[in-house]
Amino acid sequence: MQLPVVLLGANFYTALGAIRTLGRRGIPVYALDYHFPTAYALSSRFVTQKILCPDVNIDEESLAGFLLDLGKSFTERPVLMATADNYALLISRYARDLSAYYLFPDNKDGLLENIIDKKGLASLAKKHNIQIPKTYIFDQNSDIAAITTNIVYPCIIKPALSHKFVRVFRQKCLFINNKEELISTLKEARESGLELMVQEIIPGFDDRMYVFDFYVNGDGRVTHTLAAQKLRQFPINFGSSTLTHQVYDRELIELGLDYIQRIGYRGYGEIEFKQHPNNGMYYLIEINARLSTLNVLFDKCGVEFTYIMYKDLIGDPLPDYHLQAEKPWAFWHAYEDTFSILAYLKKKQLTLSQIIKPWLTHRKAHAIWAADDLLPIFSFARLILAKISSKLGRIFTRS
Repeated sequence: MQLPVVLLGANFYTALGAIRTLGRRGIPVYALDYHFPTAYALSSRFVTQKILCPDVNIDEESLAGFLLDLGKSFTERPVLMATADNYALLISRYARDLSAYYLFPDNKDGLLENIIDKKGLASLAKKHNIQIPKTYIFDQNSDIAAITTNIVYPCIIKPALSHKFVRVFRQKCLFINNKEELISTLKEARESGLELMVQEIIPGFDDRMYVFDFYVNGDGRVTHTLAAQKLRQFPINFGSSTLTHQVYDRELIELGLDYIQRIGYRGYGEIEFKQHPNNGMYYLIEINARLSTLNVLFDKCGVEFTYIMYKDLIGDPLPDYHLQAEKPWAFWHAYEDTFSILAYLKKKQLTLSQIIKPWLTHRKAHAIWAADDLLPIFSFARLILAKISSKLGRIFTRS
């Protein structure tokens, strides 16, 4: 029997893609989540065991203890994988204890915290001379007047840690139009004890967004690479991918390789860039140190990063592979893309023909749908219907 994987988090299609990649290879998947009703990836037929665990957002220490106890139940160390930033942070913070019971990439102390924490990433970029948009760090001691006077408007606010920011503002980032908006938002963030980044906006449409995905083995050698270009996002302009296709961009890949070597990262990762439309330069936007939302696209293109990491960690690495051709595949999240399309049309950022053309010219790597694993699409639909029903109920109540 193959060594199992313990997967942290199952309430998003990131987890679903990883579960399917591993399950189709016959690898047992023990999927953990703290709230089963919204964890639709647990309905996949490739889940070996569903495990209810403590909420990482409320009590990280309890989850770490839970994982240590779970790890003791295996006869051999399973592979441990994170599907979200908060789980990746937990693995990093408790790496010394967890490594006795699990296999996962060995990164330098504090590196993942710096990468996941946007404030830390800005400092890391400065240290290693990595090009990022002009950024101001905001914390409890920052001078609001200095930031609001020097930044160019419109600008964007990003959280230091996304999951804490979303609980306050209900969004992953905030678009700021003017000085008054920025002052008000920073004051609210200060009252909530949040650390933020106020950042310039690199101009250009959403198709200027690129990702570079890679795997670095324990010796620090990059063994697998792939690049992709976003075409549409939700929310539009500053959101997650709804339509993204694989591309080959040598300059982008070489830049990504250079950055990864500088910071000394190990394991699977993803760098997000934005290309400036005027000078063609690539600016680093963020680094994801957990599994990707685009996992299904990578699988279709023959670069199964989840399986690549698994094989390397169990000591049976796959042959190196750097995708240097362009495949006809595009990741597509049908549900979210519907809202993206409506927003693009409303703001006149795309025409109907510009929306239809890329959709027709690619084969689809579906975010949730899979012919050999049907239950997750029904679980997801049930969640959406529940949200709609709840919203309608509130409207009728107010009426």
